[in-house]
Amino acid sequence: MTKKTYELSNNLEPLPRASVHRPHVRGSLLGHEQTAVVARVLPPELAFLAAEGFSPEPLLNALVAVPKAVRPVDQLLSEGKLTEEVYYRALASYLGCQYYCGNPPLARTVDAVKGLRCGVALIESRDPGPRMVIAPRAQVIPRLIEATVSGAIHSGSFALASPQRFASLVRAYCGADLLDVALDRLPTSLTARHGMTGLQLAAVGAVAILALVLGIADLGALAAVSSAILWLIFSASVMLRSMAAVASGPEIHPLELSDDELPNYTVVVALYREASVVEDLVKAIDAFDYPKGKLDIKLVVEQRDAETLGRIIELRLPARYEIVVAPVGKPRTKPRALNIALSSARGEFVVVYDAEDAPAPDQLRLAASRFAAEKDLDCLQARLAIRNHGESWLSRLFAIEYAILFDVLNPGLCALNLPIPLGGSSNHFRVGSLVGVGAWDEWNVTEDADLGIRLSRFGYRVKALNSDTWEEAPYEFGNWFSQRVRWQKGWIQTLTVHSRRPIFFWRDLGPRRAVAATTLIVGAIFGCLFWPAFAVGTIWRALTIGQGALSPWRELSDVFTYILALAGVWTILLPALIAAKFRGFKVTTSVLVLLPLYYILVTAATWVAVFDQVLRPHYWAKTAHGRSQQGPRHLVRRTQAST
Repeated sequence: MTKKTYELSNNLEPLPRASVHRPHVRGSLLGHEQTAVVARVLPPELAFLAAEGFSPEPLLNALVAVPKAVRPVDQLLSEGKLTEEVYYRALASYLGCQYYCGNPPLARTVDAVKGLRCGVALIESRDPGPRMVIAPRAQVIPRLIEATVSGAIHSGSFALASPQRFASLVRAYCGADLLDVALDRLPTSLTARHGMTGLQLAAVGAVAILALVLGIADLGALAAVSSAILWLIFSASVMLRSMAAVASGPEIHPLELSDDELPNYTVVVALYREASVVEDLVKAIDAFDYPKGKLDIKLVVEQRDAETLGRIIELRLPARYEIVVAPVGKPRTKPRALNIALSSARGEFVVVYDAEDAPAPDQLRLAASRFAAEKDLDCLQARLAIRNHGESWLSRLFAIEYAILFDVLNPGLCALNLPIPLGGSSNHFRVGSLVGVGAWDEWNVTEDADLGIRLSRFGYRVKALNSDTWEEAPYEFGNWFSQRVRWQKGWIQTLTVHSRRPIFFWRDLGPRRAVAATTLIVGAIFGCLFWPAFAVGTIWRALTIGQGALSPWRELSDVFTYILALAGVWTILLPALIAAKFRGFKVTTSVLVLLPLYYILVTAATWVAVFDQVLRPHYWAKTAHGRSQQGPRHLVRRTQAST
């Protein structure tokens, strides 16, 4: 966003006391005696408002209605009962200092990262005038008032700004510096930015040449070797899915934290062309059963997306919401936006949601309690569920696929202490752990799968959270197919990244977890690419049984192929039946008939992803949200009623 967007005034002028705007309070000016009484009761960061003519009732009520760990002014601001602009303009008036609106500009020597963290930045020198701008948080304001009133700090030496205005100005003036810190955290070996290494290309070329030579020399031998490799991949996938489907860990019911014990929580949502769902998203976030004064909500909007940005501004969100504008740059991906927001996260924990999400209202409280109970826990993956599963056959099968992954396989993998592919939404992290692994790879278009593997490689613990987030499934074929191509392309990128140094990969994870992670990644790609060929080959074997010369090898391979095919069908149906029972879905005959067609479409998307990876590896195919007629409003009401 340009500097012009953030400026409400082109001049830095003292704010006359009589001009303070008070649209959110009612009441008459207090007398001197009443003001003195109220000032003795209220903390300093609120007491000055009484002196500025604000009604005392909402100020006094704020002392009673908030958790002890939350400052009353933070609660008033976060709930929108008092806007930041009104509060900080009133504070500037009380201190007799200027309110900063962007001119003169911030000094070129400003450390943008430190400035955002401490709320202080130097202003370009001018004579006379303030030398710095301060955006104090509630805990700092009492000391600032005391120092200014006592004369320890001259009010003419600084200007005030609200934290949101200050953050916007810092990003506008120092955007390049912030991007340097937020992006490219990962070493070259762990990012998808540069694709395959020379050694990987040489290995792929060698395998291709060897296959060509073998095919020319003996086509049967090539078919046998290829079949053996595919059998190995399918067998490993079948075994892993079977183990995960039947595995179960202990049910964990941590002691629920009180409002005073709950930590600050950052909520990040990356938005692009989401104007139609922003209002529903805000309603879902506002439904959280969590102290609003402890929420740091960041809505990340692309600078070029004026429609979504305009819709957010129209909502006039309270101070707990911060609009983070992601500057134009490459790559144009969701993880890039997430990394930009992470650099200014104020919470101890951070959670990521998608624009169409409707999380369970108690999800943050449940996650915080779980983190408090397990100090060595670094990440929690909540369950993703589909709300419009009955909208089309495609959304119905998508819902079953999601239920298999998030209700059956991921909890099973966690119970077995194996790596899991994160879901891209409803991932809860300790901020320190997320930063410790380099955050998201902005060059990987399936950043969640990559991050799940990387967390395991770095030795961080990931578990499943017993809480639902309702999402919208793409029920139109074009929307679904482009999303699936992006997902499969991201899996290819994840395989590329984590196979660069196989020895280190094996060492980081250990033999058991390395085999499981390899099976997850390779199975997601090669299993999807070649299972139709395997299925056709199995059917052909069955139809031609007894024809031609039989050999012990043919008989053995036939038996093994049939067993593997039956096991593969079973490991698709078993998790589907378990998941369907958990979600209350009906597995009808039509669902069973359409299931192979669904996975054939996944295969087609995977083949397209292979070519897409070559032609445009970092292109982000945007999934259109808000198209479903089964919106999230009823879900928010239902989850509120259930709690």
